[in-house]
Amino acid sequence: MKSNTKTLLILFAALGNMIAPFSIDTYLPSFPAIENYYHVSREMMSTSMGAYLAAFALTTLVWGPLADKFGRKAIAITSLVGFALASAGCALAPTFDYFMVFRVLQGVLAGGVIIAGRAMIRDTFPPQEAQKAMAMIMMVFAIAPAIAPILGGFLQHHYDWESIFWFLTAYGIVTFLLIGLFLKETQSTEHVQSIAPKKLYASYVHSLKHPTFIRLVLAQSFVFGGVFVYIAGSASLIYDHLHLGAEDFWVQFVPMVGGMMLGSFYSHRVSNRQTPTKMLHLSFSIGAVAVVINLILALFTAPQILTVIPTLSLYAFALSFGLPVLAILALDCLPEKRGMAASLQSLMQMGMMALVSFLVVPFVHASVPEMAIAMLALWLVGLLFWRSAHHRLPKQGDQIHDF
Repeated sequence: MKSNTKTLLILFAALGNMIAPFSIDTYLPSFPAIENYYHVSREMMSTSMGAYLAAFALTTLVWGPLADKFGRKAIAITSLVGFALASAGCALAPTFDYFMVFRVLQGVLAGGVIIAGRAMIRDTFPPQEAQKAMAMIMMVFAIAPAIAPILGGFLQHHYDWESIFWFLTAYGIVTFLLIGLFLKETQSTEHVQSIAPKKLYASYVHSLKHPTFIRLVLAQSFVFGGVFVYIAGSASLIYDHLHLGAEDFWVQFVPMVGGMMLGSFYSHRVSNRQTPTKMLHLSFSIGAVAVVINLILALFTAPQILTVIPTLSLYAFALSFGLPVLAILALDCLPEKRGMAASLQSLMQMGMMALVSFLVVPFVHASVPEMAIAMLALWLVGLLFWRSAHHRLPKQGDQIHDF
């Protein structure tokens, strides 16, 4: 594959991965406006995020096998067209019930492009280059959580909340044009998989029983869940604890995203000199410093920008430094079923985000110390899963992936 085509593929995968944070974060500043428009409570608005995430997580089980059967490009195109239509439905929804239906459809349809993009990267690049490509994707992807609430605040202030969903419609169309016009199928014909229900069920069971794969994916999910406590709870953090306004979400998201971009950049730079194991040890060590300092500050100081945001940025750095490594190690556990492997990765990650939205944030968002405890607990579980996976990695794994 030519270098310019590889660049377009990385750009497409990054834009595809950005759909999720754009769908989640762009409408956060519009919570009060949507609540007033439909006469619903903050708790009901939170369920719209949880419903999106739950739908996304569950349907990744379908998108991955479909990508292994029908090819990455066809699934990505179907996903993007459907996502654009569902986004338009949100903007036009006459009642909150219809709004919720289209939010669920957004979640159902968004997953396909993310699954396809990850699989296309690993189809195209060997392990060393794939890890570098994933780090580059993370750098571009990291921009979305910073841009999304800022853009959402701007659109809310000047055009009201419906404009946010028209933006998501346009985003889906532009990404569709990129893959439709400039990229080709990447799946090898010899890796086409059956989607017969019995074989599919057996394949999922086999994948979930893979001792290393499932531990690596759970490590990713719990560690990301730690930072998502503050993403899903950002409306409470910004409005209630820091006493800022709708156009001030950048105060939280820009530094966090700066940390994510720096972590991804550093991951890309050192991947030629360090093994995956050493990189992940460093990632979790930095994460430990972040969660401990964050908890101490939350317990003993009043919530202010300088007592909350810097530690979140450090955690984001540690997260994005380690995630590309975990992602590639997990995909390579199932080399002939990367679509399914990517599906299970997204299922676990988005499922964790949904659980955090439904079961964690509603109980901790009113207290900064409780948010800090939740982040620490989720990070600690992620660490335990990584330690368990590390002991199961074959010794030659570090040689195979010794970048």
